[in-house]
Amino acid sequence: MTTSTLRGLAALRENERDARRTLIMDAACSLFAKKDFKQVTVREIAKQAGVGVGTIYNYYASLDELFFDIFLKHASDIQQRLYSQAQQKNATLHDLCALYVEYLCTHIPFYQIMSHFMLGGDLMPAATEKLNHIMRQLMDHLEDTLKKTGPCEDSRITAHALFAALNGIMISYARYPGRNDDEILAHTRRLALRMADIFAKAPAG
Repeated sequence: MTTSTLRGLAALRENERDARRTLIMDAACSLFAKKDFKQVTVREIAKQAGVGVGTIYNYYASLDELFFDIFLKHASDIQQRLYSQAQQKNATLHDLCALYVEYLCTHIPFYQIMSHFMLGGDLMPAATEKLNHIMRQLMDHLEDTLKKTGPCEDSRITAHALFAALNGIMISYARYPGRNDDEILAHTRRLALRMADIFAKAPAG
């Protein structure tokens, strides 16, 4: 075979591998949307994806690795959205807070996985550093937007406080009983905007 043919075959195999990985991730997310992700088994994911259990272990040594792969995919998505919004001339703290809770409300599996790892999920050092890098980027977005609202003596701590407040809203209401998805989204958005009011008016220091 020629070098170009070998390269073409290698690229094809890599594309097939990526497609299978995406299939597994989509199957897992579909199951996470129906029940708590910690209750989902490898066997269920394999059945949903139409692959063997062994195939999943060819890609992931553990469920935590699969969870983290899904987390990275969505974290990249929300980071890009936040970045795009921040580039808009008239972007406000209210816009950022609303975008954040709206994304989490419409991507509950991502929210569950993020909470799992932030509360001490088992991660290898390299994965922990990736998580920390993502969180630092998110804090950068919050901090930069806070600075635009006015003087802020300790903007980094304030960004951490706002992040905790927004996640507190999600913990309190994302799965509130007796409310449908639209009602929950509307209420969490309303609370996020109120939180933006509070932080935008908070005195420096």
